[in-house]
Amino acid sequence: MDYRQYLCEYWDRISKGNEADYPNGVDPKGYRGEKHIPYLGDYDPDHMLNLYYPEDYDPSSGSIPSVIYIHGGGWMYGSADISERYLGFLASRGFAVMAMNYRLLQRADLREIIADIFDAMHWLGKYGPARGFDLGKVLVCGDSAGGHLSILTTCISLSSELQGIYGVKELPYKISAVSVSSPVTETSKLYISDMEGTPNGEGTAKAYLDMMLGAKGDSAPWNGHMAASETMPGLEMPPFYIIDSEMDSLSMHTGYLLDTMEKNGFTYEKIFWTASDGIHLQHVFNISHWEWKESREANEGMLDFFLRVTGK
Repeated sequence: MDYRQYLCEYWDRISKGNEADYPNGVDPKGYRGEKHIPYLGDYDPDHMLNLYYPEDYDPSSGSIPSVIYIHGGGWMYGSADISERYLGFLASRGFAVMAMNYRLLQRADLREIIADIFDAMHWLGKYGPARGFDLGKVLVCGDSAGGHLSILTTCISLSSELQGIYGVKELPYKISAVSVSSPVTETSKLYISDMEGTPNGEGTAKAYLDMMLGAKGDSAPWNGHMAASETMPGLEMPPFYIIDSEMDSLSMHTGYLLDTMEKNGFTYEKIFWTASDGIHLQHVFNISHWEWKESREANEGMLDFFLRVTGK
């Protein structure tokens, strides 16, 4: 079986299903947005970003804490637009929010994805302050694959070695805190279509690694510098807020992350639901259904955590 093609078809089905379900969602109130701003000069749809603010916010009144969101979708699906309701809710609570598109694995390896994310974050460093983003208070958050990219981006921002490996420049601001929802953190354990040790499970895991490493394959400089367990140790990581549920089919990755956090003495808080709390609390539920009681508890908790660790 061609497992790369399998993954492309799998994420295409997810995309179509989410598109069909979108009209059933609930729109938050109290925010406004600026959409599809090019962060590079090529006007590639994958190089656009969105900004969100409280509805009545005026940058001339002073800056407000910043949230940078990196979308999920298995590194193969999605854009900043797919989580707009969640981002609008965050903005309505008094935050300036930036979310970027990035090239997906169908046309880019992991190094190129990271290059896109850093280009968007450098755009924010240059233009954000005039638009009201307080870059002294920056939360980076992401869900699923976006959780992995949020962690990796933070690690790269703290390490000149990783900046060299990924070919990006140091950011002009520091990441104050990180939050991940249903994070998929271990790039060698991406068993999507079946369990570890099965032909389908191992096939999809290898296909993911092959796409992340790109044309250079195992000789890619970022090989061995992709997973949370590979990049976090030895760095002075900012505080983390971790959101997940026992009903998440990929919650073992949160377990991997917590092991890494504990082994290295990193600071974190977590909110984790059990199966007895409800079958609806599945993968990235707090993003796809921001309006649920449990989602609001998680998302409000994340924002409160951010304000506490930044001293506001």
